[in-house]
Amino acid sequence: MTAAVHTDFASPISLLRQWQERPDRAPLKEFLVLGFTTDLPFLEAVAVPMARALGARVAVLGDAAHGLHDAVDVRQAGRGYLHGVASCHGAFHPKLALLLGDGACRVAIGSGNPTQSGWGTNDELWTVVAADDGASHPLLADLADWLEALPDAVAMAPWWAEHLREIAETLVELHCEAPSVDPAGTEVRLVHNLHRPLLDQLPVGPVDELRMYAPFVDPSGVMLRRLLDRLSPADVTLGLQRRWSSYDANGVRSAFEGHPAARVRELAETRMRHGKLVEWRVGDQWHALTGSPNLTRAALGRAVAGAPAESVNGFARNCELAVLAAGTSPLLPDQGTAILARQLTGSTAGTWRGTGTPALVLLGVRVDGPDLEVVLARRPEGTDVLVQISSDGGAPGSWDTIGTMPTGRLGAVFPMRAAAPGTALRAICRLPDGTHVESAVAFLYSAERCAPRGAADTTPRLSAGYAVDELFADPAAARRFEQDITRLRELIVMDAAGRPTRPGGVPPTVADCRRTLGAKLTEAAFGPLAMDLPQLPQAPAAPRWQISEYLTADDEDDEDDTAEASLDPEEEATGPAVLTDGAREHCRGWMGRLVRRLASDTEAALYAAAKAAPKDGQGTEEEMEEATAGVRPWSVPTTLLVAVLHVQVLAAGAWDENDYGWRGVTGDLLRALTATDGLAHELTPAEQRQRLDSVIAVLMSILGLHGEIEGPDADPLAAAAWQLSRAAVARAQPSLAADLYLPAARPGSPVATEFDVEAIGHRARAVPDPLTEAGQALAAAGISATYEAGVWELVGEFSNPQVACAKAVTVLAGLPDSVWPGPVLARAHSRRVPCFMAWHRPVLVRQVGRQWSSFRIPAPATPSTTFQTGATRPTAQGAHARRDLGPLLAAADLEPLQVFLHLNEGSPDTIVMKLSP
Repeated sequence: MTAAVHTDFASPISLLRQWQERPDRAPLKEFLVLGFTTDLPFLEAVAVPMARALGARVAVLGDAAHGLHDAVDVRQAGRGYLHGVASCHGAFHPKLALLLGDGACRVAIGSGNPTQSGWGTNDELWTVVAADDGASHPLLADLADWLEALPDAVAMAPWWAEHLREIAETLVELHCEAPSVDPAGTEVRLVHNLHRPLLDQLPVGPVDELRMYAPFVDPSGVMLRRLLDRLSPADVTLGLQRRWSSYDANGVRSAFEGHPAARVRELAETRMRHGKLVEWRVGDQWHALTGSPNLTRAALGRAVAGAPAESVNGFARNCELAVLAAGTSPLLPDQGTAILARQLTGSTAGTWRGTGTPALVLLGVRVDGPDLEVVLARRPEGTDVLVQISSDGGAPGSWDTIGTMPTGRLGAVFPMRAAAPGTALRAICRLPDGTHVESAVAFLYSAERCAPRGAADTTPRLSAGYAVDELFADPAAARRFEQDITRLRELIVMDAAGRPTRPGGVPPTVADCRRTLGAKLTEAAFGPLAMDLPQLPQAPAAPRWQISEYLTADDEDDEDDTAEASLDPEEEATGPAVLTDGAREHCRGWMGRLVRRLASDTEAALYAAAKAAPKDGQGTEEEMEEATAGVRPWSVPTTLLVAVLHVQVLAAGAWDENDYGWRGVTGDLLRALTATDGLAHELTPAEQRQRLDSVIAVLMSILGLHGEIEGPDADPLAAAAWQLSRAAVARAQPSLAADLYLPAARPGSPVATEFDVEAIGHRARAVPDPLTEAGQALAAAGISATYEAGVWELVGEFSNPQVACAKAVTVLAGLPDSVWPGPVLARAHSRRVPCFMAWHRPVLVRQVGRQWSSFRIPAPATPSTTFQTGATRPTAQGAHARRDLGPLLAAADLEPLQVFLHLNEGSPDTIVMKLSP
C-alpha cells in the first residue's frame, strides 16, 4: 500500500490524465469538483469527457452567484454530469478536486477555480494527496468529515447534500477505515472554517519569519495586523503584484506599523499569481497555510457559522478550505524588487469589487415522480417568484412560466408531465420598484442519467478496432466496417442501467463516440475536436505546489475562453498511403455503397419527417417518433465519419485522373450532409455542428474545383450542391477541417487546401445585395414580390393567400444567414382579406383580417408544410398572439410603428395593432 503527498502536478486535469495511464486500467467512480467561479463549457471541453470515459460520475458545485457561463453554451449539465450551486453569507470559496476509485484516491486542494484561468493560465498553489491499494491518509478522514458537515453550514439543494454525504461515506469505507500509512515528505492536514475561523487554527508565535501573498488583501489592513499579532514574526514580507493584486497602501502601512523592517516584494507581472499563501519559519523549518483563503477578514477571520451579530451587521463569512503543512520549502519567490512597507503607494482595492449577494438564488431543480421540485436559498420579500422553463437550452425567447412560488416560501413542487435531463430552469420576480430580478439558470438534476458507468457499461461498439489504412487495404475489414457502421449509424446512447435509450434522445458527445467507434475512427470523424488538450508550454521550474503552465492572467472572477484543441497550423496533414490498383477498386465500391446508403436513409428520413410534421403544431414527441420509426437519419458522428473517409479516399487516388465518377458520389454525400445539418441542428452540440459545416465546406470546395458552381456556365451537379450547402459553407471555420487538407497521392487526385476552403467561404458570404438574392429566390419558387417597410408584398391576388404567404416565408427563411439572417415578414392579398405572416423558427405570427394568431412550428416542419391543409391550430390568439410579434420585429430591427402604418396604409377601417416586446 502506498500513500504520499503528490507535488508533480499541473492541475486536476493532470490527475485525470494520470488515471488514464494507470497500468491496472482501474475505473474511476467519482469525480467531484468544487470552486467559486465555474466555467461549465470549459469543463465540458477538457475534463468531463475524460472523467466520463473513465467511468466516473462527475459533479460540479460552485458559488450561486459566480458562474461564468451562459446557459445556451452549456450542453451536458444534467445529462453527462451533475451541476449545483451553494450559497452562504459570503463567498462559497473552496477549490477541491476529488478522484475516487475502488482502491485509489486523489485529492487536490488549492486556489484554482474550475475555469481556464484557474486550471491553466494563472499561477496557482495546489496540494495533492494520493492513496493507492486501499491505503489511508489522515487528510482523507478530515475531508470526509468536512463533506459530511458542509450541507449543514451552507445552503444547497437537499439532493446535493445527499450526494456529498454519499461521497463522504464512500471515502470512509474505501480509505479512512484502512490502516494508515506514514506519508512520505511533507506533513499535511486539512483545515476549514465551518465552525472556527482559520486564523484561530494557526499556531501562536513568536516565529522567525512570516511571508504572505494573496490576490486580495484586506484594504483596511486589519487581517494583516491580526496575523502579525497571532504569529509575532521577527521578519515580515508581503508579496504583491502592482497590476493584479487588490490592495490599499494605507491599509498595508497601517498594518505594519511597529515593524520598521517589514517589506513588500513586488512580484513579476508576467502572469497573475492567484495562489493564497501564509508561510512562516521557526528555526530551519517552514510551515504553510495554502488553499482558498485570501488575506481578508471574510476568509481568515470569520467562521461560516458565525455569531448572529455578524449576520445582522452584514459581515461576509466565506466558506474556505485549506491545507496546513509542515516541512515545506519556501513558496514565495525571492525574485522581485523589495521595498520597505512604509514606502508602498497606490491602491487597486476599489477596482476589484464583487457583484454582491444576489437577491434571488435558485439552488436547484429535480424531478420527483410526476412533479418538479424547486428549491431557493434567497428571495426578495413581499413578491411572488415565477419559475420558468426553457425548451431551448436557455436561449432568449424560449422561457415559459410553469408556476408561481408564493411569498415567503423557499421550496415548491409543480406538476410536470415530462422534462428531459439537462432542461434549463430559472426563477424570476418583479420588485416593487418595477425592476425584474432573475436567478442564475439551473439545470435539471438527474442522478440516474449521470450515474457512474463502471464495468457495467454496455455501450454498443464496432466489432473491431479499425484503422483508416486497414479499411483502404483490406477488403474483408472494409466489409465488416460497412456492416458495423450501418448497424450503429444512430450511435444509440445508453442509460445508467446499460439499456439503449430511444434514438433521437440526448445526442452522443465526442467522448461517447470514442467509446463506440474507437479512438482512431473518432479522431478521423472529428479531427481537432477529438484531440486531447493541447500540450501546455513548459514554464521554468516552479516551487512545490505552484502551477505556471500558461503565461496570461486573470482575476478571481475571470471570464475564460474555452480551450480549443486544434492542429498545429504548420504541421502538414497526412493522408493514407497511395492505394494499390486492387485497393482502388474495392475502395470505390465500399465508399459508393456507404454514401448511397447514407443518402437513401437521409432522404427517407426527410420525407417521413415532413409527412409526420404536425399539421396543427401540437404533435407530441412520441407521436413524431412513431411516425418516423425506422427511417431516422444517420447521426452526425457517423455521417461525419463517412464524409471524412470519402475525403481520404479521394486524396489517396481511388479514381483515375480522368475518371469523374467521384463527383456523383460527392454530390450525394453533400445532399446527405446538408440534410443532416438541418434535421439535427437543434439537438447536436455546437462544436459538432461546426465540424459538420467545415467538412461540407471541404467537400464543396473539392467539387467546385472541378465544375463551376454559379452563373450561366454552372455545372448542374455542382450548382445543385452549392445551392444546398451555401449556408453551411458561409458558417464554416477552416481551422476545424485542418486534418482534411491532404496531399494528393496520385496526379489528379481531388483535394482541397485551406486556401480553397477560405476562398469558397468568402464566396458564400459575399452577398452584395441581399434583397436581390432574396427576390431571386422567390422568383425561382414562382413568387413575384416587392419589399416595402420590412414586409415582402406578394404581387397578385391569391385564392389562398395563407398558403402563398407560408410558401414565401419558408423560402426566405431557408436562405443563408448571410442573405437573410433573421425574421421574415410577408403579406399576400386576395379579393376578400389579406394574410400577413411573421416567421422566425419556431414562432409564426399570422393576421387574417382582424384575427391575430400565433403558432409554434418546430423543426423539421416549415410554414409551407404546416399550412398546406389549412387546419392548423394556433397556440395563442388575439392580444396574446400580437404580443408574440414584438420580439420578432425587434430581432428584425424593425420599428413597430413603421410596420403598423404599412399594414394599415389605405385601410378605411384602421386595425389597432398593439405590440409588446
